[in-house]
Amino acid sequence: MTSACASVQEGSAHLIFLLAEVFRLFRYTLFLIVSLLSTHSQAFGLKDCQLDATKQQASIAEHLYGGAPEDAVISPRHGFVLNYNAQLHVPHWVAWHAVAAYRDTPQRKSRWSTFRTDPEFGDVKTSDYTGWYDSAFNFARGHLVPFYISGGDRDQDGMDAEFEDSLKVEDPDDACTVYEINALSNITPQYHSRFNGEQGLWYQLETAVRELIDDGNEFYLYAGTVFIPGADIMKIGNRKEAPEQWQIGVPHGFFKVVINPQRQQAVAFLFDHSGDLADGCSLNAQLGDCIVSFEALERATGLSFFPDLSERDRQNLESQSTEAVWNSWQ
Repeated sequence: MTSACASVQEGSAHLIFLLAEVFRLFRYTLFLIVSLLSTHSQAFGLKDCQLDATKQQASIAEHLYGGAPEDAVISPRHGFVLNYNAQLHVPHWVAWHAVAAYRDTPQRKSRWSTFRTDPEFGDVKTSDYTGWYDSAFNFARGHLVPFYISGGDRDQDGMDAEFEDSLKVEDPDDACTVYEINALSNITPQYHSRFNGEQGLWYQLETAVRELIDDGNEFYLYAGTVFIPGADIMKIGNRKEAPEQWQIGVPHGFFKVVINPQRQQAVAFLFDHSGDLADGCSLNAQLGDCIVSFEALERATGLSFFPDLSERDRQNLESQSTEAVWNSWQ
């Protein structure tokens, strides 16, 4: 009897030990899972934003109105498409679709305001722009696709880019939209106080389009840099390095095309950023003075817009690029 009781006690003790071990392993496994998820959330970056072939085609279909303006390599992103100038290390042109739902952006701080090197190109670092804002040139990191259009639940899964209380990543797909718009492949040197900042022409145009979107309008847009063939190009880069190593070209000009699909109208703007771009408006001009014909825009950029439209539709769209049409949208 005593032996039987001892065996039962030993068995119970062994079972308790096994259960304790199982519970310990469960807790450890749970800890690892939570740690991995937390690490993934904190370490999430542009390297995690690669689009598969299906999503690349979906991005092109959404953002590229009327076809690519040139036969060139297109890099689709979650919220826009990009053609990159690898020689001068700035975007050549970008195209994006803009609706009111995309205006629901994260607070522009912490991870949501960080500029990052684009892993596809890997050529521009944040240090290449450091100090230029406070220099005599007053160059800002100028977005071509604006931050204000980087939001929204674009994959319709009920989640946004961020948890609003902690600002941590909630939805990786929507977070990628923000991260890619803040990538340095979407950035170019722009005079801040004279052009990119408040009261500057680029700022004025971005603000006007933003207000129209907030009123419920839908737009498709192109924007890009202009370099005059054969002209000298100022370069910037890491100010701790010799100027001979600076590689980022300062554009001679910029352009933007705003397409109103409801009205089947398009208005083109051309800005002279450095004082020598024919047909581009002076940085001291009024915004309406910067509207140009598509003939002038294509002459300045070497691009040909809306190649996939019929000749009739293309001509009708491009013939609307006037100040009167622009004012009628306001």
